[in-house]
Amino acid sequence: AEEEVLKDVSFTIHQGERLALVGLNGAGKSTIVKLISGLYLPTNGAVYVNGIDTRELDRKAYMHHVAAIFQNPFIMSYTVGENVTLSGEWDEERLWNVLEKAGVAEKISSLPDGLHTYFGKDVSEDGIMLSGGQIQKLLLARALYHSPKLLLLDEPTAALDALAEKNIYDTYQKTLEGTSTIFISHRLASTRFCDEILLLDKGEIIERGTHETLMKMGGTYASLFELQGKYYQEEEAHE
Repeated sequence: AEEEVLKDVSFTIHQGERLALVGLNGAGKSTIVKLISGLYLPTNGAVYVNGIDTRELDRKAYMHHVAAIFQNPFIMSYTVGENVTLSGEWDEERLWNVLEKAGVAEKISSLPDGLHTYFGKDVSEDGIMLSGGQIQKLLLARALYHSPKLLLLDEPTAALDALAEKNIYDTYQKTLEGTSTIFISHRLASTRFCDEILLLDKGEIIERGTHETLMKMGGTYASLFELQGKYYQEEEAHE
Protein backbone atom coordinates (compact mmCIF):
# COMPACT_ATOMS: atom_id res chain seq x y z
CA ALA A 1 0.00 0.00 0.00
CA GLU A 2 1.15 3.52 -0.71
CA GLU A 3 -0.19 4.77 2.63
CA GLU A 4 -0.38 3.19 6.07
CA VAL A 5 -3.70 1.41 6.61
CA LEU A 6 -3.78 2.08 10.38
CA LYS A 7 -2.49 5.13 12.26
CA ASP A 8 -2.04 5.35 16.05
CA VAL A 9 -4.62 2.61 16.70
CA SER A 10 -4.33 1.31 20.26
CA PHE A 11 -6.81 -0.64 22.39
CA THR A 12 -7.03 -3.60 24.77
CA ILE A 13 -9.55 -6.42 25.00
CA HIS A 14 -9.71 -8.43 28.21
CA GLN A 15 -10.97 -11.94 28.80
CA GLY A 16 -14.72 -12.20 28.22
CA GLU A 17 -15.09 -8.66 26.86
CA ARG A 18 -17.03 -7.75 23.72
CA LEU A 19 -15.56 -5.11 21.46
CA ALA A 20 -17.13 -3.61 18.32
CA LEU A 21 -15.05 -2.14 15.51
CA VAL A 22 -17.32 -0.07 13.30
CA GLY A 23 -16.87 2.27 10.39
CA LEU A 24 -17.42 2.59 6.67
CA ASN A 25 -15.72 0.33 4.13
CA GLY A 26 -11.99 0.96 3.93
CA ALA A 27 -11.69 2.21 7.52
CA GLY A 28 -9.17 -0.53 8.43
CA LYS A 29 -11.43 -2.92 10.35
CA SER A 30 -10.51 -6.11 8.48
CA THR A 31 -6.80 -5.27 8.67
CA ILE A 32 -7.11 -5.17 12.47
CA VAL A 33 -8.76 -8.61 12.42
CA LYS A 34 -5.93 -10.08 10.35
CA LEU A 35 -3.35 -8.52 12.69
CA ILE A 36 -5.06 -9.87 15.82
CA SER A 37 -5.49 -13.33 14.29
CA GLY A 38 -1.79 -13.50 13.40
CA LEU A 39 -2.43 -13.73 9.65
CA TYR A 40 -0.66 -10.36 9.29
CA LEU A 41 2.35 -9.05 11.21
CA PRO A 42 2.48 -5.24 11.61
CA THR A 43 5.10 -3.30 9.70
CA ASN A 44 5.14 -0.77 12.56
CA GLY A 45 3.95 -1.09 16.13
CA ALA A 46 3.00 -4.39 17.74
CA VAL A 47 0.12 -6.67 18.67
CA TYR A 48 0.50 -8.23 22.12
CA VAL A 49 -1.18 -11.40 23.39
CA ASN A 50 -0.85 -11.59 27.18
CA GLY A 51 2.15 -9.27 26.86
CA ILE A 52 3.88 -11.29 24.12
CA ASP A 53 4.48 -9.75 20.70
CA THR A 54 2.79 -11.81 17.96
CA ARG A 55 6.13 -11.85 16.14
CA GLU A 56 7.45 -14.03 18.97
CA LEU A 57 4.42 -16.31 19.29
CA ASP A 58 4.10 -19.83 17.99
CA ARG A 59 1.40 -18.63 15.62
CA LYS A 60 0.11 -22.11 14.80
CA ALA A 61 -0.41 -22.81 18.51
CA TYR A 62 -1.98 -19.37 18.99
CA MET A 63 -4.45 -19.96 16.18
CA HIS A 64 -5.82 -22.98 18.05
CA HIS A 65 -7.29 -20.48 20.53
CA VAL A 66 -8.77 -18.14 17.92
CA ALA A 67 -11.86 -18.63 15.75
CA ALA A 68 -13.27 -16.38 13.05
CA ILE A 69 -16.53 -16.04 11.16
CA PHE A 70 -16.24 -14.03 7.97
CA GLN A 71 -18.68 -12.52 5.50
CA ASN A 72 -18.17 -15.26 2.90
CA PRO A 73 -19.30 -18.63 4.34
CA PHE A 74 -16.75 -21.43 4.27
CA ILE A 75 -18.98 -24.47 3.73
CA MET A 76 -17.56 -27.60 2.07
CA SER A 77 -19.28 -30.39 0.15
CA TYR A 78 -19.07 -32.68 3.18
CA THR A 79 -21.55 -33.62 5.88
CA VAL A 80 -22.99 -31.30 8.50
CA GLY A 81 -20.89 -33.01 11.19
CA GLU A 82 -17.69 -32.70 9.18
CA ASN A 83 -18.36 -29.04 8.40
CA VAL A 84 -18.85 -28.15 12.06
CA THR A 85 -16.03 -30.22 13.57
CA LEU A 86 -13.64 -30.02 10.58
CA SER A 87 -13.01 -33.70 11.20
CA GLY A 88 -14.33 -37.12 10.19
CA GLU A 89 -14.74 -38.05 13.85
CA TRP A 90 -16.51 -36.08 16.55
CA ASP A 91 -17.96 -36.01 20.03
CA GLU A 92 -21.66 -36.30 19.18
CA GLU A 93 -22.95 -34.99 22.52
CA ARG A 94 -20.70 -31.95 22.28
CA LEU A 95 -21.66 -31.43 18.65
CA TRP A 96 -25.40 -31.41 19.37
CA ASN A 97 -24.77 -29.11 22.32
CA VAL A 98 -23.11 -26.43 20.16
CA LEU A 99 -25.74 -26.82 17.44
CA GLU A 100 -28.38 -26.20 20.12
CA LYS A 101 -26.53 -23.14 21.43
CA ALA A 102 -26.20 -21.76 17.92
CA GLY A 103 -29.93 -22.20 17.31
CA VAL A 104 -29.69 -24.67 14.42
CA ALA A 105 -30.09 -28.06 16.15
CA GLU A 106 -33.81 -28.33 15.32
CA LYS A 107 -33.11 -27.79 11.62
CA ILE A 108 -30.31 -30.38 11.54
CA SER A 109 -32.31 -32.97 13.50
CA SER A 110 -35.17 -32.61 11.00
CA LEU A 111 -32.93 -33.75 8.13
CA PRO A 112 -33.31 -37.42 7.06
CA ASP A 113 -29.60 -38.14 7.62
CA GLY A 114 -29.09 -35.63 10.47
CA LEU A 115 -25.41 -34.94 11.06
CA HIS A 116 -24.52 -37.15 8.09
CA THR A 117 -26.43 -34.99 5.59
CA TYR A 118 -24.24 -33.60 2.82
CA PHE A 119 -24.15 -30.01 1.65
CA GLY A 120 -24.81 -29.41 -2.03
CA LYS A 121 -25.12 -32.04 -4.76
CA ASP A 122 -21.40 -32.63 -5.41
CA VAL A 123 -21.21 -35.80 -3.29
CA SER A 124 -24.83 -36.79 -2.75
CA GLU A 125 -27.99 -36.14 -4.74
CA ASP A 126 -29.77 -35.81 -1.38
CA GLY A 127 -27.48 -32.95 -0.34
CA ILE A 128 -29.09 -29.82 1.09
CA MET A 129 -28.77 -26.07 0.90
CA LEU A 130 -29.33 -23.77 3.89
CA SER A 131 -30.44 -20.15 4.11
CA GLY A 132 -27.89 -17.42 4.82
CA GLY A 133 -29.02 -17.16 8.45
CA GLN A 134 -28.82 -20.92 8.97
CA ILE A 135 -25.31 -21.02 7.50
CA GLN A 136 -24.17 -18.26 9.87
CA LYS A 137 -25.59 -20.23 12.81
CA LEU A 138 -23.76 -23.33 11.58
CA LEU A 139 -20.51 -21.34 11.44
CA LEU A 140 -21.15 -20.16 15.00
CA ALA A 141 -21.56 -23.81 16.03
CA ARG A 142 -18.23 -24.55 14.32
CA ALA A 143 -16.53 -21.82 16.32
CA LEU A 144 -18.12 -22.96 19.60
CA TYR A 145 -17.15 -26.59 19.03
CA HIS A 146 -13.48 -25.61 19.11
CA SER A 147 -13.88 -23.56 22.34
CA PRO A 148 -11.96 -20.45 21.25
CA LYS A 149 -10.57 -17.98 23.76
CA LEU A 150 -11.07 -15.24 21.16
CA LEU A 151 -13.76 -15.05 18.48
CA LEU A 152 -13.47 -12.65 15.54
CA LEU A 153 -16.65 -11.81 13.65
CA ASP A 154 -15.79 -9.92 10.46
CA GLU A 155 -18.97 -8.68 8.73
CA PRO A 156 -20.72 -12.06 9.21
CA THR A 157 -24.21 -10.64 8.65
CA ALA A 158 -23.50 -8.35 5.70
CA ALA A 159 -25.51 -10.52 3.28
CA LEU A 160 -28.54 -10.87 5.60
CA ASP A 161 -31.63 -8.70 5.83
CA ALA A 162 -32.30 -6.62 8.95
CA LEU A 163 -34.50 -9.19 10.73
CA ALA A 164 -32.15 -12.12 10.07
CA GLU A 165 -29.23 -9.97 11.21
CA LYS A 166 -30.99 -9.12 14.48
CA ASN A 167 -31.74 -12.81 15.12
CA ILE A 168 -28.09 -13.75 14.55
CA TYR A 169 -26.83 -11.08 16.94
CA ASP A 170 -29.39 -12.15 19.55
CA THR A 171 -27.93 -15.66 19.22
CA TYR A 172 -24.38 -14.31 19.59
CA GLN A 173 -25.36 -12.41 22.72
CA LYS A 174 -26.83 -15.52 24.37
CA THR A 175 -24.05 -17.95 23.45
CA LEU A 176 -20.78 -16.00 23.71
CA GLU A 177 -20.80 -15.30 27.45
CA GLY A 178 -17.22 -15.50 28.73
CA THR A 179 -15.63 -15.56 25.26
CA SER A 180 -13.59 -12.53 24.21
CA THR A 181 -15.32 -11.35 21.04
CA ILE A 182 -14.57 -8.69 18.47
CA PHE A 183 -17.41 -7.67 16.15
CA ILE A 184 -16.42 -5.92 12.92
CA SER A 185 -19.11 -4.20 10.91
CA HIS A 186 -20.11 -1.10 8.99
CA ARG A 187 -23.67 -1.83 10.15
CA LEU A 188 -24.34 -1.05 13.80
CA ALA A 189 -26.72 -3.83 14.85
CA SER A 190 -23.90 -5.52 16.80
CA THR A 191 -22.99 -2.60 19.03
CA ARG A 192 -25.68 -2.36 21.72
CA PHE A 193 -24.44 -5.29 23.81
CA CYS A 194 -20.70 -4.59 23.44
CA ASP A 195 -18.55 -3.36 26.33
CA GLU A 196 -16.74 -0.87 24.09
CA ILE A 197 -17.19 0.49 20.58
CA LEU A 198 -14.37 1.86 18.44
CA LEU A 199 -15.40 3.97 15.44
CA LEU A 200 -12.71 3.99 12.77
CA ASP A 201 -12.30 6.39 9.89
CA LYS A 202 -9.42 6.24 7.40
CA GLY A 203 -7.38 4.01 9.70
CA GLU A 204 -7.83 6.05 12.88
CA ILE A 205 -10.06 5.73 15.95
CA ILE A 206 -12.18 8.87 15.94
CA GLU A 207 -14.67 7.93 18.68
CA ARG A 208 -14.74 5.28 21.41
CA GLY A 209 -17.05 4.34 24.28
CA THR A 210 -20.25 2.41 25.03
CA HIS A 211 -23.33 2.72 22.83
CA GLU A 212 -25.00 4.99 25.40
CA THR A 213 -21.92 7.22 25.75
CA LEU A 214 -21.48 7.64 22.01
CA MET A 215 -25.15 8.41 21.47
CA LYS A 216 -24.98 11.13 24.13
CA MET A 217 -21.91 12.60 22.41
CA GLY A 218 -24.01 13.22 19.33
CA GLY A 219 -21.04 12.73 17.00
CA THR A 220 -20.41 10.59 13.94
CA TYR A 221 -21.46 7.33 15.61
CA ALA A 222 -24.80 8.78 16.74
CA SER A 223 -25.47 10.12 13.25
CA LEU A 224 -24.67 6.77 11.62
CA PHE A 225 -26.81 4.87 14.13
CA GLU A 226 -29.81 7.13 13.59
CA LEU A 227 -29.39 6.96 9.81
CA GLN A 228 -29.18 3.17 9.82
CA GLY A 229 -32.12 2.96 12.22
CA LYS A 230 -34.29 4.72 9.63
CA TYR A 231 -33.04 2.28 6.98
CA TYR A 232 -33.96 -0.75 9.11
CA GLN A 233 -37.42 0.69 9.82
CA GLU A 234 -38.00 1.18 6.10
CA GLU A 235 -36.74 -2.33 5.32
CA GLU A 236 -38.99 -3.93 7.94
CA ALA A 237 -41.95 -1.94 6.59
CA HIS A 238 -41.42 -3.48 3.14
CA GLU A 239 -41.30 -7.08 4.50
